[in-house]
Amino acid sequence: MRFLIYIPTLFFLTFVCQTNGHAQENPSLIYGTLITDSGEEFEGFMRWGKEEMYWHDLFNAEKVQSDQYKSMDNDQSSGGLWSGFDWDLRSLWKNKYSNSSHLFACQFGEIQSLTMRRGDNVDLQMKNGLTIHLNGGSNDVGATIHLHDYELGVMKIDWQKIKKIEFSQAKTSLSPPFGKAIYGHVKTRRNGVLTGFIKWDLDERCGEDVLDGDSKYGDQKILFKHIASITKDGNGSIIKTHSGKEMKLDDSNDVDNGNRGIRIFNQEVGNIEVGWSDFRSLEIVADSPVGPAYEDYKTPKGLKAQVLTFDDHTFEGLIVYDIDEMWEIETLEGNDDNIEYQIPFKNIKRIVPKNNSYSMVYLWCGEEYLLGGSQDVSQQNNGILLFASGKKDAINIKWHDIDEIILKQ
Repeated sequence: MRFLIYIPTLFFLTFVCQTNGHAQENPSLIYGTLITDSGEEFEGFMRWGKEEMYWHDLFNAEKVQSDQYKSMDNDQSSGGLWSGFDWDLRSLWKNKYSNSSHLFACQFGEIQSLTMRRGDNVDLQMKNGLTIHLNGGSNDVGATIHLHDYELGVMKIDWQKIKKIEFSQAKTSLSPPFGKAIYGHVKTRRNGVLTGFIKWDLDERCGEDVLDGDSKYGDQKILFKHIASITKDGNGSIIKTHSGKEMKLDDSNDVDNGNRGIRIFNQEVGNIEVGWSDFRSLEIVADSPVGPAYEDYKTPKGLKAQVLTFDDHTFEGLIVYDIDEMWEIETLEGNDDNIEYQIPFKNIKRIVPKNNSYSMVYLWCGEEYLLGGSQDVSQQNNGILLFASGKKDAINIKWHDIDEIILKQ
């Protein structure tokens, strides 16, 4: 059953007038319908525990290794470039070519629905209608969902009580329950200044979230919407407000070396995570832009590329990168020293292996990175399966044979 919300006309008009500017944040916030295991339906803005709340936040889980796509509908017309593909081969190549486990990561805006199965099993349906079987792998699976119902208030719903979540774009007339996203410029030790939407301590994301720590006056709790900058200073940080007040805080993982990291989301790059040792300062932009809306995320088509090998062969077709990623919404992971990158394949133009440990990754926006420290960009990569047009059997290209990968848009 779906709960309908009744709001008296006079109150509604007053409410809209007061929150019209604030409501422009709606497009960037996770919204949808949550269906419980007893069949009740609740609709509203959602937050994963105290963490994910924006469409650009990442949903992470581990892929089920066998028969990953077997339950997909027989009608593959929505499968983009993979339409008509014999999906029974998918489990075959997993068993034949790769024995390693693989994680799945995509932005929440790429997801059409999540269907909860027994235990930590969950079926993720993409916007093209195809389903990926996942199992645990992160705290995104099993999280308590905070749903903001405009009659019942904030509802905390246990994962085990949820049957399905269907995502959708919020109506622009609705007032969001959160403040504006934290957006700013992060100065790093050796990688310059990185700009984007901020996840502080991999936790705080909006102006209503709290930064806490001890000052010489006692324990302090400061809303991020009042903070103009955070500058690392010895074993703590100096907090500066918009009015110019400064206070040094320490003895909290928000402001000292217990900080888990600062993640920056840049739409043309992806997610960049700066470790505390590389962090220098954050300058928060008061008039932050609005993040991508659910409608901005397009239907995935699949990865198509030209692969050049060292023996002067050129292959072109649909690819499965690392015998694992086959959709442009999935991410390539790699590190530049203590800075971690999760880059959606849709943002990548070229990948050039340089040695056993590193690869150059060139983006469509013009940025380029030498990345290492992960299976995606090193000799641990399982290689590429390439399906050329008109040919049933895949070409298995080993990573050490690859000179360059040129991805097609």
